Amino acid sequence: MRILDHLNRRKFLAGISCLTGAAAWLRNEPLFAGRFEKNKSDERLTERFPSFQDARSKKVIFVAHCFLNQNARCNGSAETPSAIPAIPELLIHRKIGIIQMPCPELGCLGLGREGLIYDQLSTHGNRRYLRLLAQDVMYQTRQYLRHGFRVLGILGIDCSPSCGVNCYADNGAKPGKGAFMEELSDELKNEGLEMPLIGVADAETGKAVESIIKLDS
Repeated sequence: MRILDHLNRRKFLAGISCLTGAAAWLRNEPLFAGRFEKNKSDERLTERFPSFQDARSKKVIFVAHCFLNQNARCNGSAETPSAIPAIPELLIHRKIGIIQMPCPELGCLGLGREGLIYDQLSTHGNRRYLRLLAQDVMYQTRQYLRHGFRVLGILGIDCSPSCGVNCYADNGAKPGKGAFMEELSDELKNEGLEMPLIGVADAETGKAVESIIKLDS
């Protein structure tokens, strides 16, 4: 019964789409001012380009999950009871939209994770999951850029096994990117996008503030 309901719904929506197209053709107008995009179900969506004449600032930044939710950290690594206050306070003050990325470690390994997390994130299945997360960030980035927004960059947490930019944890601090940032860097390269990847330790809020101000200058 649910399958039939779903099919009937799709037929109804298809009929509405045909009527819309016919009306546009009779008015001698272009049907869509845009291009096709695919959603997560691989369905083709038609983009529209409104003028966004409202209160939004049209500038955003992607931030690692932990900056806004220390409860997702692995045991023993939380710096504050909840968020790292200086980050959201500064972003709100400068009218920068905050896009909180999912916690890759929580999604792959759960809240009670422990041990060599970078190695655990590097299995084939977990890397595939991280790649999907990175692709979702790229989808959002493309959407904002196509609509004329400023995407200031991506703020990662240094020495995180997943979101480190300049160093990551793997039986001690090592130079290089965490597992999620590696996948994100690959997706940026695939998209041909040059977007700042900024890495700061969550305990060094002063450096994070300086980095955000530079991106917003």
